[in-house]
Amino acid sequence: MNRSILFIISFLAIFAESLLAPYYPMYFKQVFDIQDSNTVGWYIAACRIVFMGAYPIWAIVSKRYSLRNILVCTQGMAGIICIASAYCNSYTLFLVLSLLMVFFKASYLLIYPHLIQHSCSRYKEISILGIILNVGMICSALISSLWIQQFNIQHIFFIIAAFDFLQMVISYYFLVPNTVLAATENIDRKEYSISAYTFIRIAILTFFIYFVSTTLRPFYTDFILNQINYRYTILEAGCLFILPSFSVILFYFIFKKESRLPSNATMMIIAFCFAASVYAQQFEMLFILTCLIRIVYGFLLFYLCVYLDLLFFESVSSGHVAVWYGLIHAIQNTAYLIAPLYTGSQIAVLGLAVQFDIAFLISLFFLSIIIITSISFKRKHHRYESFR
Repeated sequence: MNRSILFIISFLAIFAESLLAPYYPMYFKQVFDIQDSNTVGWYIAACRIVFMGAYPIWAIVSKRYSLRNILVCTQGMAGIICIASAYCNSYTLFLVLSLLMVFFKASYLLIYPHLIQHSCSRYKEISILGIILNVGMICSALISSLWIQQFNIQHIFFIIAAFDFLQMVISYYFLVPNTVLAATENIDRKEYSISAYTFIRIAILTFFIYFVSTTLRPFYTDFILNQINYRYTILEAGCLFILPSFSVILFYFIFKKESRLPSNATMMIIAFCFAASVYAQQFEMLFILTCLIRIVYGFLLFYLCVYLDLLFFESVSSGHVAVWYGLIHAIQNTAYLIAPLYTGSQIAVLGLAVQFDIAFLISLFFLSIIIITSISFKRKHHRYESFR
């Protein structure tokens, strides 16, 4: 029962968190009359810094309080702050409220290591969480696109608050009060051991893949709405924004029986195709062609993220999944932090199309690491065989 409820709470949290994701530049223009992409980038980065710092704090709090009690308190506070944000016309006050809201919202991350650590099939759990993430993003982008076309963009915070309060109610009535994260258990230090080479490889690849995905998120709808040769509506831009998430759901049911890590050769091909899909998105083209490229990009991004998650969880002992997940989470959020800052600063100088150049360059770095480390693994294997 707890597992299903935690999945539901995860969906609600992702939905609420992603409602404004495609339209931050538009929100800043309409509400604060701010058109500087640097400001948008710094705002997103500030939220990510708080998000990064909040997770370890909630992990420590979870040593004394149950997951249920933490979620009830934090999501209730986030909902109250959302309501205040809906009436905020000062950017400074909005920034302060946003950071407080993000701090409380970050507590839902405690759900992930708990679910994965207690799962019989990590691949299945990782994939389901990936599906929930993308379904939440699809629903939120559609709702926000429809809302912005009809109503005041500021009042979208009422929807966010409603979902925060819904999480609070579900947590209170349906979660078992004594649900405690296994990360708080005392386990022998020997179980901490993990190959430094493997962890560094996973860390670098994780940073690059999340850097690419974050680079193409904050300013993508702005790029679509500002095209010269093709004119798109807000709803069409929103649909293009969520197509990568839609493709994840579509292809998940095709590959859901896959449970083993792909070969190095397969990963090289997928990484190459991923870089190509990033590069192709910078060109103005017919709506249907843009849709196809976005679908391919979304599937490849999902495949690579699942690969890295699966590689990570196969490399760490089950007793310390939550501990090591905290480190990987910090790396992901470092990418989330740096990407919008750097992209925003470059867009301010070179224009909206530069986001694709940045993402393509990083995707080439990702491909290079895959190739180099694959060759390195082969050499180590051959040396071991010859020595034996």
